[in-house]
Amino acid sequence: MSQDPKEAAKKLLRKFLNKEITGINTDAILEGLAVPGGHLIKNVQAVNDSMYIVTAEGRYLDQRLADRDFIRPGLVGLEDDIFRELGIAVTNRKQVRDLVNNILEVIYGIEYTRGTVSSTEVEPYALNDGDDLILQMDDGTTVSVNFDTSQFQNISSATAQEVSDAIVRELKKKGIAGSANPRDDGSGAYVVIFSPTTGPSSTVRIKGGRAQRYLKFPTIRPTTGDASTQWTLSLGNGGVIRATWSAGSNPTTGKVNSGDYMVITGTGFNTNNRGTFNILKAVGGLVGDAYVEFINPLGVSEVVVQGNADNVLFFEPTRFTLNSNFNFAAAYQTKTSTLEIFMPAITRVVRRQPEGSAHLKDDALPLGEPSVDGGFYLWDITKGYTITKDSCLNTQPINGLTESLVFVDNSSSIPDTQGYLCIAFGTAKEEGPVPYIAVPSSNTIMISPSYRFKNSHAIGTDISLIGLNSPYQPSKIGLDYPMYITDIVSGRLYAEDLINSVVATGINVIIYILYPSDQGLGGWGTLGSEKTTVWGI
Repeated sequence: MSQDPKEAAKKLLRKFLNKEITGINTDAILEGLAVPGGHLIKNVQAVNDSMYIVTAEGRYLDQRLADRDFIRPGLVGLEDDIFRELGIAVTNRKQVRDLVNNILEVIYGIEYTRGTVSSTEVEPYALNDGDDLILQMDDGTTVSVNFDTSQFQNISSATAQEVSDAIVRELKKKGIAGSANPRDDGSGAYVVIFSPTTGPSSTVRIKGGRAQRYLKFPTIRPTTGDASTQWTLSLGNGGVIRATWSAGSNPTTGKVNSGDYMVITGTGFNTNNRGTFNILKAVGGLVGDAYVEFINPLGVSEVVVQGNADNVLFFEPTRFTLNSNFNFAAAYQTKTSTLEIFMPAITRVVRRQPEGSAHLKDDALPLGEPSVDGGFYLWDITKGYTITKDSCLNTQPINGLTESLVFVDNSSSIPDTQGYLCIAFGTAKEEGPVPYIAVPSSNTIMISPSYRFKNSHAIGTDISLIGLNSPYQPSKIGLDYPMYITDIVSGRLYAEDLINSVVATGINVIIYILYPSDQGLGGWGTLGSEKTTVWGI
């Protein structure tokens, strides 16, 4: 962490003073001199940072990359970090396909450009000290990630963030560049593991580990063993263990295939019989006939009641590639001088300024007033008035055509002057402007005797103060909106243009745009689901 410029200036000034010169007066002088000195040091640091691509920001970053003929697009809204990554990737050209894959990763993120595998269980995870997870990245060396209590606040209730952090730390210790992050789609956080490689060669495979009992990375075999299932383990030649179903519920071992792995964690099993074992052979059938075989040189013979459905689990070591993702971004060289590029319709690059962006504003003006108390809304400029956030509720029904007094719960926010009200705003019985002439008390509002109510209003109807007796005209640059309707294609179009500009002459580029299904459009699983064309005006 860099030192505070003022403190750095004080330390520098102190060097030029005799060590014997001390005291509160000396400290006061140094404190005063350090203020302008600190500003000078800060300015020097800022100037130095602006000279390099890796530290420059804003227009200084634009200048540094413009020196290398790489210009920030004006309408896309690339933030500094993304623009810097793109600039470094493009100006340090590698093989064309690798460069294109790097560009896609900057634009879309690693979720779209790398092989991933996600746990099917959500936090918390009841891990045990010493549990492990066996991984294989990019079809390379298999590595075991070990979990211990020091990595968690409470290992028996581990969070997805803690598990992800532990995986990353263990991979780094072993020199593996893979990563892991928590993700939450609304049903709870779970763990996602990412390959270290960008592009089509990116793969991840889970090959076992006792932690699989809790994380359940796919693909789990749908076997049916439960607490009553009894196994008879017998030791054969060469350390081959045969686990035979000998009583209790049928585990349906016929659903297991050679090459799958078995995870045994039940405490009823001998310690030497617990762990992850690759299946050599699996046979289904009747009790006494159904079995699985695996190699375990340390295994011992025993008869064990399973005790819990998850004490014995079977998994297929599924190889997850980039194409396994629901959506992906990648460049494939299918033949000489041809590059086929797959790009999702939506990128993570969105405009950050109010005009044309797609995010919520915390400091938007609610209902036309300079406050942050309002909710999310869109303006209706067809109404002949604009309400404010000041409102109350009626405590007695409004039944007659004329009501000299309207009784309310708290009228303290309504000014005691002549003005206008809107009653039942946003409902079928909305009416306004309703003129009022005074606020006699904190529980009453006096209505103009000339006004005739158009509707009856039940107790609890909203009564809002009208601030402007004319339609509101929103700012044309979007400052009045807490939420914007977004252009999502500008980032993708920029990516297409950038890729075409960096690909060498003579290479044929074919771009495929991948559009999402209706899973995120509210129609998933309903009548008409899978109709991915959206009609609108």
